[in-house]
Amino acid sequence: MNNDQTVLQGTLLAIDTSTSSMSVALTRGGELLGELNSNAERNHSIHLLPHIQQVLASAGLHSRDVDAFAVGVGPGSYTGVRIGVTVAKTLAWTHQKVLLAVSSLEALALGGVHTMLESPSHTAKGRTLGASVFSHIEELQEKVWVVPMFEARRGQAFTALYQAANQQWSCLATDGIRLMSSWSEELLERAMDKSTVAERPDRIIFTGETGLHEATIEQFCKSWTGTAEIVHHEMRARYTADLALEQWKHGNTREPHGLIPNYTQLTEAEVKWKAQAEEAK
Repeated sequence: MNNDQTVLQGTLLAIDTSTSSMSVALTRGGELLGELNSNAERNHSIHLLPHIQQVLASAGLHSRDVDAFAVGVGPGSYTGVRIGVTVAKTLAWTHQKVLLAVSSLEALALGGVHTMLESPSHTAKGRTLGASVFSHIEELQEKVWVVPMFEARRGQAFTALYQAANQQWSCLATDGIRLMSSWSEELLERAMDKSTVAERPDRIIFTGETGLHEATIEQFCKSWTGTAEIVHHEMRARYTADLALEQWKHGNTREPHGLIPNYTQLTEAEVKWKAQAEEAK
């Protein structure tokens, strides 16, 4: 196959270990061949490779048969993100195959939209169950803001703002670690800004690790005049694969030795080292 055919018909293995949910998915030409999901944050380093082998074996493949490897680069758990990125980089380098990097929060957000769209209240509007998430977005008649969340402790979350509207998927606020009380106020102010009425969303959904922030989200929902809700959805690598395929089509590949995870914050060890360095001055 030539390069264009490889992208359109190629086999892509996607992994994400940024949270307690470890996910591995295999696609070919955008079609899902297999997916394996588990919850074992402290055991990602033990179970990731066996999970990859299991998904590949179920399709009768070996890692050398894969045309591209995609990985969620965070933000999220420092150790978790590092494990997934290291494995993806190693596989891509070993087999001299394409490497693709995807925001874990964006994959979570995309999956949240798909979960919402495949709910009974939405499928009743004529959408086809099982169709690709991007085809669903193309049919979407409303403007939806998506707030993906990974727990970051101390009232904070790794979060961002994505939008599905006008047959397009876009990022309105980049990934970062934010204090949820302040972030919800910022979102509310932005959504109700009278100077940008045309840009206001019809619906706002919060998805991911929302549990410790439900009170803040509930207050937001009461204050917001439009539709707002929590959509329960966990990280799934099939959405990492969807986003990676779009990058692959546009030639946005990465070099294994140059790929750096998006931690968004200093590790605990780095914080202590920095504090000690400041004290030593």
